[in-house]
Amino acid sequence: AGLLYHELKSLTNDDMRVFSGRANRPLAEKVAEALGTKLCGLSIKSFADGEIGIQVKDNVRGKDVYIIQPTCPPGVNDNLMELILLVSAMRRASARKITAIIPYFGYARQDRRMKSRVPISASDVCRLLESMGIDRVLAMDLHCGQIQGFFAPSTPCDDMEGSVVAMHHFANLNLKSEKTIVVSPDAGGVKRAKQFRDRLKRFGVDAGFAIIIKQRIRANEVASMDLVGNVNGCDVILVDDMIDTAGTLTKAASELRARGAKRIFAFATHGLFNGPAVSRITNSPLEQVVICNTVPLCPKATNCKKIKQLCVAELLAQAIARIHHRKSISVLFK
Repeated sequence: AGLLYHELKSLTNDDMRVFSGRANRPLAEKVAEALGTKLCGLSIKSFADGEIGIQVKDNVRGKDVYIIQPTCPPGVNDNLMELILLVSAMRRASARKITAIIPYFGYARQDRRMKSRVPISASDVCRLLESMGIDRVLAMDLHCGQIQGFFAPSTPCDDMEGSVVAMHHFANLNLKSEKTIVVSPDAGGVKRAKQFRDRLKRFGVDAGFAIIIKQRIRANEVASMDLVGNVNGCDVILVDDMIDTAGTLTKAASELRARGAKRIFAFATHGLFNGPAVSRITNSPLEQVVICNTVPLCPKATNCKKIKQLCVAELLAQAIARIHHRKSISVLFK
């Protein structure tokens, strides 16, 4: 759903300025191309002591500015500081409105207090961005939906769904309704997996549903897993928001194979692939891992034949065009 390419171009005008930080410039360039424009001039450099220097090369006075900058690894903190300074530079240059396009929102997993004397870092990042003068935030598959509420009502936060771009890919995998199961790898991801299943149904695949209940020892380390549902003789799609070290994902795949699953696929919007992630995927029963280009792929992941990357540039471009012209973006979720 959404606008055709030529309609998208007609929605852009001289009031729009699109900028990119250094976190994921290839994605930003594709977004600008889909909008029928080019990234505006910007100088960003790192000094010898680690500080970041920024200068805006184009006039933004009275313009609507869109900054594309995921706060992703490597260098989560550097990318976050870069975004903060970009917002500051635009505000001091008298931009009329500043929208931050954050395809991957760093610190999103620290969204509540799990033990005493710890910060709620996701909330603190939201406050920090808000205090710098951001007018709106466009994110993609936030780890938890309540992060939208960490921003004040005066700073709307839209959370796009990366699975929108994955439907055609999975619809072409010769999946049969009666022999396909969508699996959530944990209880917290049930809503996300159900939305994926409902969207897949519109493409002719009426899949079943199952849940894996996991017990963690600590972050990135799972003690045990229990499956709620039947996957025997079925193709399975594991659905999550991100893949970090792939420990949970590959252990879930092994559990599903032990329960009789045939082909095992995985979809996650954000592919971080930290530590041993790529080797774990390579040696796992997973047939294919599908991710989006919200985060730049590391060289190991780029060379892994099991990893398939899809592009979200057109989806983000449609959202930007609709925001810019005060049109609803809800059609982009359908």
